[in-house]
Parts: sequence; structure tokens; C-alpha cells
Amino acid sequence: MPQNIIELDGVKLTLPSAAGPVNILRGIDLAIGAGEAAGLVGPSGSGKSTLLMVLAGLERPSSGRIRSAGQDLTGLGEDALARFRRDHIGIVFQSFHLIPTMTALENVAIPLEFAGRGDAFARAEEELRLVGLGHRLT
Repeated sequence: MPQNIIELDGVKLTLPSAAGPVNILRGIDLAIGAGEAAGLVGPSGSGKSTLLMVLAGLERPSSGRIRSAGQDLTGLGEDALARFRRDHIGIVFQSFHLIPTMTALENVAIPLEFAGRGDAFARAEEELRLVGLGHRLT
């Protein structure tokens, strides 16, 4: 049996609104093993993006426990969560958040630089070429 890479136990998220509290996530239990692939489907507004935000540590659950890559995210502070995302999470937003004054190469290299990679620009160029975006280097 594979070790779980993601575990959610009773994760709830309730957010305030003018009309009163909105229960977005209602006791989510989920386990995804290392090497498994999972799909998240549902209608618009069902909480898919919110669940991903909670999994990435970008939104804090109201209650429950989240473990990802062996780390309990529930009690981590903002700095520790940022380091965890840097080291373990890759996020591609629906509305991508590129820095408009930077080239594609610079946008890809900057998180590698933040992670202390000495080969950030070479690696970024290699990865852009691998996904067919070599023409976007400058």
C-alpha cells in the first residue's frame, strides 16, 4: 500500500458573508497515495478551487487536519507555509500570475532563484524549451 502524499481529515472551511457564514468545505476526508493520480471534478461553485487553495496552504481551513508530503500544514505559520510551497507544491493558476514587466524566462527563473538554485536561468530555459515555449525566452 503506497504512503499517502496528501491526507485531509475532516477539513471544513466556513467564510463570512453579508448574508451570514458560508460553509464551503464540509468535512472533507481525502487520502491520495504517492504515485497516484486524482481528478477533482464538480460544478462551478462546488469548492474545487477552494479545496486546492487549502491543500496548498494558501487558505486556512476552519477546522480539520491537512498533511501534505509528510508535513502537517494545519499549524504552520505564513513563513513556514511559503517555504513548504516553495519546496513541495507547484501551482498553475487559472489566471496565471506572471510579472508583466519580466520575460517568460525571468518569470520561470525567479522562484528557482528564491529556492537558492545557482542554475536558475539555465534550468528555466531548459524547462521552457521542454514544454515548447523556447520561442518565449525573451
